[in-house]
Parts: sequence; structure tokens; C-alpha cells
Amino acid sequence: MVTVEEKNYPDLASIQISLDNANAGERPPPRPSPPVGAVEPGLQVENFSISGQPILVQRAKVNLSCTARDVRLGQGRDKEGNVLLVLQDAAEGNVEVDVALGDLEAIVLAGAKAEAAKQSVTVENVRIELRSRSERALDVVLHVRAKKLFLTAAVRINGSVAIDEQLNARFSGLECEGEGTLGTLACGFIAPQLERFDGREFSLLALPLGEVKLREVRIAAGRELRVTAQFGRAA
Repeated sequence: MVTVEEKNYPDLASIQISLDNANAGERPPPRPSPPVGAVEPGLQVENFSISGQPILVQRAKVNLSCTARDVRLGQGRDKEGNVLLVLQDAAEGNVEVDVALGDLEAIVLAGAKAEAAKQSVTVENVRIELRSRSERALDVVLHVRAKKLFLTAAVRINGSVAIDEQLNARFSGLECEGEGTLGTLACGFIAPQLERFDGREFSLLALPLGEVKLREVRIAAGRELRVTAQFGRAA
């Protein structure tokens, strides 16, 4: 739902975009399409906000909040010709994305089950450990228990994730370690899948940032995974 408070068009007092309880379906939201060609002047907004409290991704709850003041929105089009609003400038703003560890495990479990089913494997359980490496990077340990026919295997997947100044998450150093003979055999099937994700980027933001640069980007882990950033002209 979008709520607009007019001032003197194209100057607006506020735009509030509510994605509360929106359902993104069984796949993570796609990366925002960049504008193709020139971005034309659009709207000037005193107060701008996006709220997703929560957004349901594979039935897991992901919380999104973005607020800004004195915002300039440009209008462009993606390669399909669809109209895009591009955040071009702001006096100041902040964005925050967080997901509880249990919900993060649910998202990973759903994805793992879908991929494993192609090999007639049933993933029974996923457990995630997160350790902060720096303000923008985490070490990730993923414990997976899977079953094929009457055989059960346990594997551990190690890697790291880092975020950049455009809130793109990149996985790296993904490795699989199996427990026992069956676990080692399972890693033989898993390793090619990990190669597909190693170095791959995933966007954590639903709005193209255009010319806006983020700063003070932080990623933190505890009972939840939280990503925060600031943007705008204010230092």
C-alpha cells in the first residue's frame, strides 16, 4: 500500500510505502532492475519511508525499514520498459534489514530441500552458526542432516558472507565437510552446488539506489541477523 501526502506537485509532503505482511512467495525477492537510459526528474519528497514488518519469504519473516528526509526520486525505465522510481538524493536516511536466526534457518531449509529433492535426497534439518568477522563480514557454518532411502548423512558447510556499500551480499570460500563415509559422499554431490553460489551476489534492498551512496554499513549476528546502513548528504 502506498500513501501519498501532497504539497505542491511534484513536491510531496510524504510517501509511505507499506509492504507489511507482504508475501514474496517461495523464492527470495529478485534483485532490483537497474534503469536503462536517462533518469528523468521525478518527485521531491519531504519524508519518505518503506516498511516491511515483516515481509514473508518462504514463510519466514524478514523485517525491512527505510526512512529518509528531503528525498529526490527520479523516474526511469528498466529493460522491459517498466517505470522505475530511483532514489537519487536525500538529506539523510537509514535502512535496516533483520531476520531472526530461526527464520533464516527456515529460508535455508526450504531452499536446501528444493535442491536436494532433485537428487532424491530429503533434507531433515538445518542449523546455522554465525560469527562476526568484521563490521561487514560474517563467518557462516551450516550444519545439514539429510537422508536418502534408509541412509542418513551429516555435513558441515563453511563459508563467509560480506556486504558492500549497495547492500549486496556476496558468499565466498564455500566448502563442504562430511561426517563419515556417507557424509563425504554427500559432499561430492553438494560441492558443485556450492560452486554456483560462491562469489554470487544477492541484493538485500528492494529499491534501486541510483546515485545515493550508503555509509556506515554494518552486519551483525546474534539471535538475529541484522544489516544497517545510513545514506544521504548528512555526515
